[in-house]
Amino acid sequence: MSISRADAASGQEAGGPWPVAAAQAACRAAGASHAFVGFPPPAADGTFPFAMKDMVDVADHAPTYGLDHPPLPPPLATAPVVRHLEAAGGRLVAYTRMTPLAFDPSGANRWQGRPLNPWNPERICGGSSSGSAVAVALGAVPLALGSDTAGSLRIPAHCCGVSSWKPTRGLVPDTGTLALAPTLDTIGFLGRDAAWLDVAAAIFAPLPQLAGDRIGVALDLLEDCDADIFRTFCAAHEALEDMGVDLSETALAPLIQATDGAVLELLLGESARALAGIAAAWDDPLFATRLAKGRAMADEQLNSLRTTLADAQPLADALFAVHDAILLPAMPCITPTIAACDPAIPGFSGRTLYRLSAFTRFANGLGLPVVTLPIGTDSNAMPVGAQLVGPRGSDRALIALAGTIQAGTDWHRARPASSFKESIA
Repeated sequence: MSISRADAASGQEAGGPWPVAAAQAACRAAGASHAFVGFPPPAADGTFPFAMKDMVDVADHAPTYGLDHPPLPPPLATAPVVRHLEAAGGRLVAYTRMTPLAFDPSGANRWQGRPLNPWNPERICGGSSSGSAVAVALGAVPLALGSDTAGSLRIPAHCCGVSSWKPTRGLVPDTGTLALAPTLDTIGFLGRDAAWLDVAAAIFAPLPQLAGDRIGVALDLLEDCDADIFRTFCAAHEALEDMGVDLSETALAPLIQATDGAVLELLLGESARALAGIAAAWDDPLFATRLAKGRAMADEQLNSLRTTLADAQPLADALFAVHDAILLPAMPCITPTIAACDPAIPGFSGRTLYRLSAFTRFANGLGLPVVTLPIGTDSNAMPVGAQLVGPRGSDRALIALAGTIQAGTDWHRARPASSFKESIA
C-alpha cells in the first residue's frame, strides 16, 4: 500500500515510510505545544513511528494518567496493543499528554499544562486524547494511539483537523490501559489521513470486510448545530454528491435519544468504581463530585442502564439495514475557546462543555466503529470534522470509505499555520 504523508521534517506531502528518527526528533523539538510528557529511549528503525496517550503500560515506564505524578509504580510488562504495533514495525517515539484520568472532553490539565491547538492556541484542542491529536496535527507523527469513552478521539480530531478511528469495542485489546468506564471504553487511533488509520487497522482487523457504500446523512441533527457547522456540513454534503457518493437522508436523533442518558449515567457509575483506587491522587472538587454521584448508584442501576443500551440495538440495526454507514457532524458546535470550557475562567459555559460530546456518546454505548475526517473550516479558520459510523465489525470498510472521500477531496490536506512550526522545522 502506498501511504501519503507529511514529512516530519518538512511538512510536505510525500510517499513512502515515515522516518522514525525524524519523528522522534520532531516530537522532542515541539515542546512549546505541550503535547508530550516524555520520550522512550531512541527507537530502532521501523516501518512507522507512533506516539501514545500516557495511559498505557510500557515496561519500566509509569504512566501519569494526566496527573502531576504517576499514581502507580512502573509496570513490569508492556500492554498487548503496544506489542502488536511493535511486531508490525511500529516504533513508539513519544508519550502524549492527556486530561487527568481521561475525564474531560476539552483537553484541560491544570497539573501538566494543556496541549495547545496548533490552529489557534486560544481554542481547545479537545480531549481526552489531547496530546495525541496535537502531535498528529503538528506533523510530528503520522499516527498516535488514544482512547475513546464518550468521544475522546473524535472531539480532538474535529478540533485539530485530523482523522481518527474509534474501533468496534473490543477489537483493539485494552489490557494494560487505564479503565474509565469498561462498558464504553475503546482504544483507538488518530492519524494524518485514512491511509494511516488503515496502517493501524490492518494490525487489529486484518481480514477484509465486505460492505457497500450507501451513506445515510443525518440531516435531522443539523437543527441542533451552530451555524458554521450547518454551513460546512451542507457544503461537504454537496461536494460528496458531486463526487457521485451514494447519499440519502436519514434520522439519527431517535437513536441518540434512546442511548444518551444511559451512557452519561454509566460513565459516572462505572468510573467511580474503576478509578476508586487512584482517584485520591487527583485533588479536584469537580471530579470528587462526579465520583460521589457515581458511588451512589447501585450495581442494579448500572445493570439496568446496560439493558437500556442493549434494548436500543434494534434501532441501530434498522438504520444499518438500509445504510452501510451514517454521516453526521463530529460536534454540533465550533471549536470553543479555552475560557468557555474552563470552570476557573470567567465565561465558562457548562452547556458548551456538555455539547462537545453530544454527537459522539451514542456510539460508545452501542460499541460501534467510527471514523472521523475533516470536512472544511469554520469562520474562525478552525477545522470541522464529520463522523462515519457503521455497524460493529465494519471498521476496515469505514476506513476505506473515508479513504475514497479523501482521495476525491482535499479537506484532510489543510495544515495549521502553527505557532510551533519552527519547533518541528
